[in-house]
Amino acid sequence: MTIPTNLWQKTNTGFKGNREDLLDIIFNTSPTETPITSAMGRVTATSDFHEWQTDSLSAVDPASKMVEGDDATLAVLTGTSRLGNHLQTFNTAVGVSRRANIIKKAGRATEMAYQKSKAMLQMKKNIEAMVLSPTQVAVAATVSVAGQSGGLGVQCVSNPLHNGAGATAAWTSGAPTVAVTAGTNRTWTKTLLDTACQNVFTTSGAFAEMLVVSPNHKSLFSAFASVAQNRIDVKGGKNAQATIVGGAEIYLSDFGGISVIPHYILAGAGFNDTAYLLNTDYLDLAFLDGFVTSDLAKTGDSDKVLITADCCLAVRAPTAQAKITNLTP
Repeated sequence: MTIPTNLWQKTNTGFKGNREDLLDIIFNTSPTETPITSAMGRVTATSDFHEWQTDSLSAVDPASKMVEGDDATLAVLTGTSRLGNHLQTFNTAVGVSRRANIIKKAGRATEMAYQKSKAMLQMKKNIEAMVLSPTQVAVAATVSVAGQSGGLGVQCVSNPLHNGAGATAAWTSGAPTVAVTAGTNRTWTKTLLDTACQNVFTTSGAFAEMLVVSPNHKSLFSAFASVAQNRIDVKGGKNAQATIVGGAEIYLSDFGGISVIPHYILAGAGFNDTAYLLNTDYLDLAFLDGFVTSDLAKTGDSDKVLITADCCLAVRAPTAQAKITNLTP
């Protein structure tokens, strides 16, 4: 079809004034969930070294008895264990020019508020990563060294399942400062999971409630024998579609039901060889003063803020947790 002569089209070089079509929403596709730290308790720390005590009973004695009228024999008493962890100052600084903050923008009103909200989400993810770290040890702060919180990898000391030469150092006092010994990776199996569940119950009398795994280990978990059936009853008439069940989010072990949580952080290098079996009743994050935003000195035509969070992980009862490590990613 022939275009009419002198037709005024949008593509003409002289066509001016058309507005851009930019949606007034910003879509952030990065994962931001923090399911582990969100499930933990939150307490207040009063120093840069947060401490707590653990205790245990002696082994059962079914033959405990005394002769009638006999004098009492005093029991052998033991003291508590005093554990601790160093606070880590998570931080980020944001600077925005005066002009960038006030010009009209799509998707946000002020640039500073938007950048602060992004920085806060990133800090929460960093704290979640510290908690899930299989190798991060506690480090005491000095005049030239930043304090560092030990993660689950060095605090789950009662029920670790390693392979080869892998080992987690004992932790009976102070902070968990000893590095984990590397082992040899092997396949993630149902036997390993069942063993970890049994170990937690045997050492603590508590049922684990949460299994945290990498996305790949979640897929392998769903393929464990008897975990996920491959069919479900069809309801709704003869033309209804069947539903195929290819995964499971609750594992009913011999020692209680466990929520299975695939975690995006455990997909990363340095994290993807470990799974955690947790009881969050005995897990806390200790914060010195929460998340704090401080305005920095003005040195030019801009505004700058510092966001900090002083905190550490506190595993109150290592016997109620387990880790399965040296897994093939």
